[in-house]
Amino acid sequence: MSLLDREREVLTTIIEAYIASAAPVGSRTVSKQSVLGLSPASIRNIMADLTEAGYLAQPHTSAGRVPTAKAFRFYLDTVMRPAEMPEAQRRRIADGLSTAGLEVGDMLRRASRLLAGLSLQVAMVVVPKESTARWKRIDFSLLNSGLVMVLLVLQGGLVRTRVIETDPEVTADDLVYYANYVNDLFTDMTVAEARLRLLAELEQARQSLSALCRRALSMARVAVEQEREAAAEVFVDGTPNILSQPEFTDAEHMRELMRVLEERTILLNLLDKTANELKTVITIGGESDQAALAELGVITAPYGTGCVPLGAIGVIGPLRMDYAKLVPVVNCTADTLTRLLDRHF
Repeated sequence: MSLLDREREVLTTIIEAYIASAAPVGSRTVSKQSVLGLSPASIRNIMADLTEAGYLAQPHTSAGRVPTAKAFRFYLDTVMRPAEMPEAQRRRIADGLSTAGLEVGDMLRRASRLLAGLSLQVAMVVVPKESTARWKRIDFSLLNSGLVMVLLVLQGGLVRTRVIETDPEVTADDLVYYANYVNDLFTDMTVAEARLRLLAELEQARQSLSALCRRALSMARVAVEQEREAAAEVFVDGTPNILSQPEFTDAEHMRELMRVLEERTILLNLLDKTANELKTVITIGGESDQAALAELGVITAPYGTGCVPLGAIGVIGPLRMDYAKLVPVVNCTADTLTRLLDRHF
């Protein structure tokens, strides 16, 4: 259904009033706040049409109307324009993340805390999976005769270390040669891609009887060998923010919300989708195919290095979140993370 101009104006007025108050919006309020100059009686007729079309709901017989998920989707797609983000907020994000240190986990934890504090919603940040991160370089360090530390540096500052035994005759100069050889083969591949290529190179090295190549590849294999990859980690901050919202004073709603926040699989699915789509995503209610999110809205954005996503960040809150203000905050946090990872890694 396409909306007439006056229906669009009434719906926009109701949505923005509901975002501000969290209370059902009556015809008198719309009559005063809209630019239509219509009487409350005329507004009520329009509201009745919007209710019949699924854009509004009436919680109680004598109450005003509240916008549905369908209404918010219409608003986001056709009306909303992101607000100008205050410079003070930009500085807070930039300063907060730049002082978090160079440990990626610390940087992402700080990002989740900053995002929760600025949005006053629940913030979430997914940590990159090692198997999808790209190979930056590998180094071999001689710890003792026959004992070598393998250090694999991945895109985004992720690091793998292993200590392995090798031939006591291997020297530090040999290790430099091995590292250069392996890096020429695998740099910029994902760990998963490097693992497959390494197996093929090992087979070729066996056939060519190249002892040096076999030794270098065998040492590198330790760093990328298949392990049972742990479930991706998600940092979640700001739960008290959402519990203070009027929508969740009802015990049943609160229990459902807490289940969503504790069920990391649901959050991971939302964040993974954003990382794959390479753009900011706003998910409204049942659009996520998760019944638990029917009364919630989610804003997510990817972060990474260069044009390659490593993970995603986002906020989750009631349907009536102020998306115009929150989208720039999420985007700025993701962009700042990306710049820092690019600069350092």
